[in-house]
Amino acid sequence: MKVKSFNCILIWALYAVNIDAFAKPKAIPLQPSTFGGVVDGFGRFTNTFKETNAWKRFNGMQNLLQERPRRFMRVVQDFVSGIRNEERVVVKTRNGALRGRYQTFKTGNSGGYFSFQGIRYGKEPSGDRRFKAALPEDPWTGTRTALREGASCPHRNMILENYRGNEDCLYLNVYTPIVPEGRSNPKFQVLFWIHGGAFQFGNGNAFLYGPDYFMESGEIILVTINYRLGPLGFLNTGTPEAPGNVGLKDQILALKWVRDNIQYFGGDPNEVTIAGQSAGSASVHYLILSPLGKGLFKRAIAQSGVAINPWSFTDIPNERAFMLGRALSYETNSTEKLIQFLRKATPQQIVDSAPKTLNIEDARKNVGLAFVPSIERVFQMTNDTNPEYDQPFLTEHPLKILKEGRFNRVPLLLGFNAHEAMLFLRRFKKDRTLLTQYENDFARLVPLDLNIPGGRYGSEATLVSDRVRDFYLGGRAISLDTVEEMILLLTDIMFIRGISNTAKIHAKYSGNNVYLYRFSYDGALGLYKRLLNVNRPGVCHGDELGYLFYFGIFNVSLDPSSSEANVKKRMVRMWTNFVKYGNPTPLAKDDQMLAVNWDSVDSKTPQPLTYLDIGTKLDLKKSPEQERMEFWDDLYQQYNAGLK
Repeated sequence: MKVKSFNCILIWALYAVNIDAFAKPKAIPLQPSTFGGVVDGFGRFTNTFKETNAWKRFNGMQNLLQERPRRFMRVVQDFVSGIRNEERVVVKTRNGALRGRYQTFKTGNSGGYFSFQGIRYGKEPSGDRRFKAALPEDPWTGTRTALREGASCPHRNMILENYRGNEDCLYLNVYTPIVPEGRSNPKFQVLFWIHGGAFQFGNGNAFLYGPDYFMESGEIILVTINYRLGPLGFLNTGTPEAPGNVGLKDQILALKWVRDNIQYFGGDPNEVTIAGQSAGSASVHYLILSPLGKGLFKRAIAQSGVAINPWSFTDIPNERAFMLGRALSYETNSTEKLIQFLRKATPQQIVDSAPKTLNIEDARKNVGLAFVPSIERVFQMTNDTNPEYDQPFLTEHPLKILKEGRFNRVPLLLGFNAHEAMLFLRRFKKDRTLLTQYENDFARLVPLDLNIPGGRYGSEATLVSDRVRDFYLGGRAISLDTVEEMILLLTDIMFIRGISNTAKIHAKYSGNNVYLYRFSYDGALGLYKRLLNVNRPGVCHGDELGYLFYFGIFNVSLDPSSSEANVKKRMVRMWTNFVKYGNPTPLAKDDQMLAVNWDSVDSKTPQPLTYLDIGTKLDLKKSPEQERMEFWDDLYQQYNAGLK
C-alpha cells in the first residue's frame, strides 16, 4: 500500500470507528446478522494491507498486518485524538505521575470526562511468577503516559477466535468527571468493573465497556481492569508454585491500587462498589466470599453470575493441571517438573491447549470451562513467598462459606437476564450434533449437586431426568423444535437457581440490603445477541451491557423518546444510585424517571423473593420464574432436604 493512498483508508476506518467525526448519522442500528459480517469483513480487509517503511513509521503502527480490527480501531482512535488536540492532564499518584486526557462524549452529547488508560497496577507475572500472585508495580520517576489501553491478558477471542494478549497485562483504566485541583477533591464514589468472559477471555477495554453513559451522569468514577485468564489465571496444582485463583488475586491487587490511588483522581477509597457481569459477576461474588476482599469495597453488583453457578467452580483443579501437560505432549507425575515445563511454554501454547483438557466425561458433566476458581491449600510461608500477596484466596467450598454466613456482608444488587442460555446457541450452531448428544444422554442435564441415590446414571436418576424432560419439554425429544425449551432449562440450571438462592442467603445474613432484578427488555442495544448473531426474540446473556456501557461500533443514535433510551437512562440511574447510596431507588416514586420503589429482599421472610423486572417499564414483582424455581425446589427438597 502506498502512503498516498492512506488518506482513503483512514477515512474509511474513521467511518467504522466513529462516524461522528464527520457527520451525524441517521439512527440505524446494526442487525444481528450484519454485525458479525462487518467485524469479520473488516478483519479480512486489514489483512490485505501491504506493509511499507512509510506505513511502519506512521504513528507507531508497526506490524499492522498481524493485528485484528479492534487493535486497528484503537490506533485510529488515538490518531484522531491527536488531530483533535484533546487536552492532556497530569495526575500525581502514590507511585508516580500519569498523563491522561480530556475526552468528549462519543454519544453526541456536549461535555466530556478525563480518561487515564493503560495504568499498570502489577508487575508482569511471568517467569517464576507465572501461576503465582502478582506483585504491585514499583514507583517510577518522571511522567508515564496513560493515553492508551494496556495489553489484554493472553486469551482466544470469543468472536474472531484468534489468539491475542501478552503476559504483561495487569493494567487498569480510570475515567473521572473531574480531576482534583489544588485542595479541592470531589471524592466521587467508585464503580470498579470486572469484565466477563467465562474466566477464559476478554478485557476491561472501552471497546465493550465505553464509560460514556456513566460519565454523562457526572456523579461517579469508573475503573475497569484486566486480570489473568484461563490456565495462566487459574491453574491449581495444590502447591505454592501454582496455588490457583491468581486471576482473582489480580483483582485484589487492583482493588488495593484503587484504595491507595483513587483519591488522586477525585475518588473516595472508602466508597468503592465492585461490579461485573458473567465471570466478572462470579468474581464479584468470590470477592465477597474471600477474606482477602475484606475492607476493599463497600457494595457489590453481580450481573448474571455467582460462585455457586455450576460453571464457576471446579473440584478437580490438580487433575486438570496434568491434563494441560498432556495436551502439550508432556507426560509426568511430578508437579515440580510439570510447573517447570509449563513455565517454558509460550502463553499461546498454554491458551490453545486449555480446551484440549476437556473430555467426554466433562461433556457429560456439562463442564464447558477447564480453568476456573477452585479451593486452595494453605501453605507455610517460606523465603520464596510473599506474606501479603501469596495468601490463599479461597480455602473452602463457596456454598459452605455462603450457608454459614462467613462472607463480607455488604449491600448487594444482583440479577439475571430472562433468556441467559441463548448464549449457548453459538455452541449449537458450531456443533450440529450437540442437540442429539443431549437427547441421547438427557441425564447430563440433571445437576451434579442433586444427591440422587445411585448417582447421576442410576435407576433413580433416570426417573429424575424423565421428570425434568416432562416438565420442560412435555416429554418431547430435544431437537430444533424444542430449542426454546432447552434455553429455559439451561438458563435455570446454569444461572437463575444459583442467583436466586444466593439472594436468599445474603438477605438472611446481610439484612434488608439485597436487591434482585430480572432484565427482560429485548431492544436494539442488546449486546451479546448482536455479537453472536442471534436473530430471535429474547434477552440473551450479556444483553444488559449495552444499556450500561457505550459500545461505539453499533453507532446507534437513539431517539431520546425511544424505549431503548429510556431503559438505558433508568439502568444507569439505578446502578449509579446504588454505587452512591447502596439503594438503587433512594427517592422511590418521587424520582420521575424511575417512579418505582425497588424493595429489597426481605431478610426475615425471603420467600417469596421480591425482584424488579426491568423491561419497557419497571415492575416490582414476587417469585421470579416461579413455576420453574418451585420445580427445582421440590427436587432439592426431596433429594437434598433443601438447599445443599
